[in-house]
Amino acid sequence: MKFSGLLLLILFFFIFQSVRWSGENGAIKAHNKFIDYFSERRLGKCSNMISELYSDQWKFNDEEISLALRDLAKYFFLSFEVNWEDYSIRHSEDSYLITGTLKIEGAGNQATDFIMKEMRKYQHLPFTFHWSKTGMTPWAWQITKIEHPTLSVPNGYIPGKTLNSLRW
Repeated sequence: MKFSGLLLLILFFFIFQSVRWSGENGAIKAHNKFIDYFSERRLGKCSNMISELYSDQWKFNDEEISLALRDLAKYFFLSFEVNWEDYSIRHSEDSYLITGTLKIEGAGNQATDFIMKEMRKYQHLPFTFHWSKTGMTPWAWQITKIEHPTLSVPNGYIPGKTLNSLRW
């Protein structure tokens, strides 16, 4: 009797989570988790939410975008806050596209001030995150692409290379 009760509880939990993390709601939950992790500088968790199939307009793969996020966050050692404002969410083929503005605030040193000045140029235009369900578990959502209409990567920037990371 105890085994069947445990099995029933696990089944109920899985069904509940499947409904909770399905479709648009699942993509939004995953996106909000990613923004929270990034704001808390839990960059390992952020990296786990990026698909191995990731590609973007800057020609970054999954490892390079993870390193670029680390490069950005490492200069905000006093404070770091990421704010997201949704504009829209739409379904496209096998992914959900979440579009909104990404605002980053924080403090650190002179490099941080330079980064903030550069970031302000791009904060008024929306980012689009492409989210796809990638596994059997209900919460298995990953980013497959990030887009921005005007953000460009400076020549010579190599994600993860300390000497080049200030060029962004």
